Amino acid sequence: ACFTLVIIFVSTYWDYKDDGVIASTIATARLSAGIATGIGFVLFTYAWTFLFRKRPKLREIPEGSNIFTTGFRQIAVTTKHVFSKYRALRWFVIALLFSPEAGAGVVLSIAVTFLTFHVRMTVTEIAIVSIVMLFFNVPGALMSKFMCRKVNPLNSFRCAEMLYALVNALIAGTVSGPEKKGLVYPYAAMAGVAFGWMFPSQRTLTVAIIPKGQETEMMGLVSFFGQILGWLPALIFTIMNENGVDMRWSLSIVGYFLATSCCLTFFCGSYEDAVQLVAHTSDAYLKEYSRNSGVDNFFDEDQIKDGNDDSDGSGTNTPSIEGKEDGVVEMA
Repeated sequence: ACFTLVIIFVSTYWDYKDDGVIASTIATARLSAGIATGIGFVLFTYAWTFLFRKRPKLREIPEGSNIFTTGFRQIAVTTKHVFSKYRALRWFVIALLFSPEAGAGVVLSIAVTFLTFHVRMTVTEIAIVSIVMLFFNVPGALMSKFMCRKVNPLNSFRCAEMLYALVNALIAGTVSGPEKKGLVYPYAAMAGVAFGWMFPSQRTLTVAIIPKGQETEMMGLVSFFGQILGWLPALIFTIMNENGVDMRWSLSIVGYFLATSCCLTFFCGSYEDAVQLVAHTSDAYLKEYSRNSGVDNFFDEDQIKDGNDDSDGSGTNTPSIEGKEDGVVEMA
């Protein structure tokens, strides 16, 4: 938000040589990209150098392989294992093909194009819309926290997707031109709540249903699926726009993608069953981490065994890891 305020201030009082919306937009984009690059370089350099903690390796490079090819082979093995053994995770990553995980960047680029050429907003007005969205991310995140506890992360993610699809439909249906510009700001607030709600719920759901011990690999796999079709909404928007279709119809394509993503999540099955399915990998990971890190009594097998024998009636006893297939479950 502070970064956006700086851009608003500079873009408002900068004396451009060439007047006009396009010229000011390009100049502001150059300014923001330069500032973001400089700040990002400093902060990421510091974080990568000083803030990352050491973590013991969980597996050795197989004999006959090398560090350049092992990763790709492991991703292929993991993908096959996920699609064959973990139903909820399989359908979740498929649903991400149609969600705005591609980034919010693609969806926002469509929105900016719509606001610039259809609603005729200036750079300053679009920046204010962005600040409104950022501000309302906070209540959206609080809503995510509440809903994840109330109805579980899977249902929370579905609700957030449908809210954003609803906002998209309202914008496409009611913002008919520059004379309706005032409607954009409350819709931006609603979109901010949806964004702030959707992404924390998605991350919480991901962490809950992925096998433990390969979190980095699994998160990379989830992010990969989220990026595969990230370009498609922008392409469809461009094709429709270039063929003279009303830009409101072109904007509505985002809502169809969100609705498709939400429908696909219903193939995940029960959230409780999905969590139960990966419960055994937490035990395996703790054992392996304790062994590799050299921490004594980090994992008390007798205590866990007793805990598994004494059920609290919730039906969430941790199953035995014996007989499980190699790949995601095996750590080294």
